[in-house]
Amino acid sequence: MLVSHNMPDGMLSLLRKLVPTVIPVMDLAGLPAPVRSHPDMQMVIPAEGVIIHAPDLHHETAERLRALGFLLVPGEKSPAGSYPWDIPYNVAVIGRHAFLNTRYADPVVLGWLKKTGKTISHVNQGYAKCSVCILNENAVITSDPGICSAARANNIDVLLIPPQKSISITGYAYGFIGGSTGLVSGKKLAICGDMDTLESAESILSFLQKHGITPVTLGAGAVRDLGSLIPLCTV
Repeated sequence: MLVSHNMPDGMLSLLRKLVPTVIPVMDLAGLPAPVRSHPDMQMVIPAEGVIIHAPDLHHETAERLRALGFLLVPGEKSPAGSYPWDIPYNVAVIGRHAFLNTRYADPVVLGWLKKTGKTISHVNQGYAKCSVCILNENAVITSDPGICSAARANNIDVLLIPPQKSISITGYAYGFIGGSTGLVSGKKLAICGDMDTLESAESILSFLQKHGITPVTLGAGAVRDLGSLIPLCTV
């Protein structure tokens, strides 16, 4: 699993009990300081075993991934500055589908999505992966109405929730549900904090139960957006 190197030690310790290999994602200098180590700002996995990444991906992260046998393909754009120049790799890949703002996506990413047979859906939300909590190939949670409509048009079951203003992220008013979660198995969703602190906790739990998913809390306190917990293999 890919995680920000800024994940708190206590949270990381709990995650390591669930995931055999955790790869810390290091800072990418061009990104705003609060999101420099966020995996969903630096990498896309268009197919199992393949990672498209920012050309200046930190060498430590790259070396760990190569050692595990992943094919690393550098993109053309270096994410930098403010929105929308920071989103070329922010893509929600959900089974055969990919949701992204195609106007600002990296061309290498687009090429690989087409090469791997993904159905590409343009959405105005540039932080597509940040905004989507993926439960399986057929179910997601999002606070973005545009992503919700696009996903439903592709026969994906969607729970649309209001923005969860209790999700914390340094430097911003609040974070995203996708940026604070990630599957650690086919039936377990890790959450970076206490899910009960979320405004939509009840409806989220009901939706998880509908799809046979158990939430796993990584520590007490407010949920934190750490740039997604990205599984590196099929879960």
